[in-house]
Amino acid sequence: MKKHTIAFAATLAAAGPALAQTSGVQIYGIADVGVAYVGTVQAPTTAAPKNTGSGWLQDSGLLQASRLGFRGTEDLGGGLRAQFGLEGGLAIDSGSFSQGGLPFGRRSTVGLAGWIGDLQIGRRKDFTDEIAEPFSSITPFGTFITRVHSNNMDRIGGNRANNMVYYSTPRWNGFRANVTYGLGETADSTATGQSFGAGAIYNTEGFGAGVGYWQSKLGVVTATANSSSDQGAATGAGCNTVGMGQPGEVCMRTWIVGARYKTSGLHLHGSFSRVNQPLVRTGAGAGPNFAANFTRPTGTQPFTAGGPNNPSSNIVDLGVEYAMGVWLLKGSFIQSRYNFIGAASKGKLTQYTAGAEYRLSKRTTLYATVAHLKADAMYSPGIIGPAPGADNATTALGTGIRHTF
Repeated sequence: MKKHTIAFAATLAAAGPALAQTSGVQIYGIADVGVAYVGTVQAPTTAAPKNTGSGWLQDSGLLQASRLGFRGTEDLGGGLRAQFGLEGGLAIDSGSFSQGGLPFGRRSTVGLAGWIGDLQIGRRKDFTDEIAEPFSSITPFGTFITRVHSNNMDRIGGNRANNMVYYSTPRWNGFRANVTYGLGETADSTATGQSFGAGAIYNTEGFGAGVGYWQSKLGVVTATANSSSDQGAATGAGCNTVGMGQPGEVCMRTWIVGARYKTSGLHLHGSFSRVNQPLVRTGAGAGPNFAANFTRPTGTQPFTAGGPNNPSSNIVDLGVEYAMGVWLLKGSFIQSRYNFIGAASKGKLTQYTAGAEYRLSKRTTLYATVAHLKADAMYSPGIIGPAPGADNATTALGTGIRHTF
């Protein structure tokens, strides 16, 4: 990605050449918007409460989340530099901020980097995102795959934590390790709202492999607020339900492992992730009652991904990409399975996704994506837009343009 760089140098003449320092600030971003058609969405009426239909929508970030950011460094000498990052998510279709309207909701950090490694303090994504990005289908397909990934509880789409201290070691022949800690900031309790992560990655031009772990501890949860440092905790019921566990108990654990192999224009990648909600302990019948409840909000109702009777889920993501001149062809198979307490069978989501990108230039890309999702023995979360309800299959098609700067 070509960046427009604003660089400046300052020399403190009175202090002599030894204190000369250079700094650089970059303004960068992504503007991505597209139009999508969804074949099966819920469209109930009083006369037909189980009705479904099709729908069109315009959405920002169908391929990659739109954003505007500022980042900079200052050379401190001795192989050490100061750094900062401020990045906000944008909804190109409406002109609003993403991440709940926070101007810098994607990232706001300051830290040091160099021979010590990489230290950042503030709000940002944890290390599981650095495993997901090279080894899963999130990079080629963006928002089209987050729901089949256990409603993003495995953090495949990138979740953030406030009050974070993030540290990665220097790179050693392609290897790097990480540890991350999120302060709960609760009086008389370091555990309440606390989060923790760790991982390691080995990445070269042709091969890569890595593993990441993340856990969240329950904050103080009310009907309108959650004091957890983990801002992705609201995805699942275990970390975001009043009366489910005591503050300071572990409410979510996520593991992800992945690998990739690249040769010439061919790129193969795969990942396995597991999500555990240890505070989810209550069943809700032998199976989903589609006759009484046609659709259920994902993550807040029984027999949904991340719901209050879903203690664990496993996700397999396999993908292939082939670069051919200005074209990139891509496809993936993703299947996620869900344990439901007391249910007669496991829930299952299976999604096939295919697409193509056409580079108009180094910075501007046209893209098209088609995905088909089938749910079994659980409520369907859909692909994008409104969920279809029950366990209906649904197909989504999207096309758009992404511009980077």
